[in-house]
Amino acid sequence: MSKGEFIRKIEDAWKMVIAISGRKFQIVRDEEDWLTISENKHQDTEKHYSDTYDLVSRYKIDGKSLRDYIDAITIEEYVALLDA
Repeated sequence: MSKGEFIRKIEDAWKMVIAISGRKFQIVRDEEDWLTISENKHQDTEKHYSDTYDLVSRYKIDGKSLRDYIDAITIEEYVALLDA
């Protein structure tokens, strides 16, 4: 999946779970359109972002931004905004 495709998926999602190298992360959009991402089962990793580009650029996994992992990302769960 390309960076643009991944960004569009996030922008159209209410909730999604992604897997990266055996680790799972949940991305959820709230009522005010903020995005929250956290590693499953690790609430201390929860971070909030105002937009998709900020999330992809600033959320760090082992010191690297989420955008650095795009080629390794698998979408495991996906709920579109229209389905929520």
